[in-house]
Amino acid sequence: MPVENPFSWSASRHDTFATCRRRYYYAYYAANEDPEIKRLKKLSALPLWAGSVVHETIEAFLKSRDALPSPEEQEAIVKAAVHSDMLSAWRESEAGGDFRLFEHEYQVPVEQEDKRLAVNTVMRSLRNFFKSETLREALAVGRERWLALEDLVSFQVGDVEVFLRMDLAFRARDGRVVIVDWKTGRAEGRFNEVQIAGYALYAAAQGWVGDPEEILTELNYLVVREPGPARGLPDDRPAPGLPALQLPPAMFPAGGGHRGCGGAWPGGCRGSLPVLASTARP
Repeated sequence: MPVENPFSWSASRHDTFATCRRRYYYAYYAANEDPEIKRLKKLSALPLWAGSVVHETIEAFLKSRDALPSPEEQEAIVKAAVHSDMLSAWRESEAGGDFRLFEHEYQVPVEQEDKRLAVNTVMRSLRNFFKSETLREALAVGRERWLALEDLVSFQVGDVEVFLRMDLAFRARDGRVVIVDWKTGRAEGRFNEVQIAGYALYAAAQGWVGDPEEILTELNYLVVREPGPARGLPDDRPAPGLPALQLPPAMFPAGGGHRGCGGAWPGGCRGSLPVLASTARP
């Protein structure tokens, strides 16, 4: 019996659909029915892993601290993320544990320079996080004015449930709501505007603000220590584009190179996984 899979929307799902429909099919349909595909869905790759380490470290810090630590404590947190968290995760991946890197799964050689770049991304991002004026402002207003911290939330657009995760949202001293998205990349993603619109629509739907001008959304690029421009709710307030529901798998062609799609599905595209894309779905 097919697993019930009600349609929903998120920025990451939208990005996956636009990047490679084969990957979209595996991630959001086949993974719910095939344990091996579900396992492959959890694979990470070096750049994605570095970003996850940064976000997890920031989340742990914000959930446990109410004040900016000393420079020595900051550096200890940065080094622990690299020398403890990353090292243990790397060893777990090599051993075939629950955490698994794409590079280990498919025996892709990892150059020393690639490792260095991942470590440098984590260290630079966390050091710039501690230097962030946004962090200082959030700590200064106090936890009681924080509205969201790595919360997975949802709201309705028509009859579709829209999911999003806010890195941090707080009410500034001037009463406006600041929504922050920590970024470890060096350039804006293709769907950042859609993601920002989702944040702002959720804030409005929650009644956090009475006017769109009271919302500021910030993409904070930690690697280059350059916060993106603060933005309010888009004037036209577009609803997110929603891919069609329950298309037959044959309608999900592969697109781009194996590494270009994020690396999780070369097994499926090369034929080592069940050829689910040729089986019609109801």
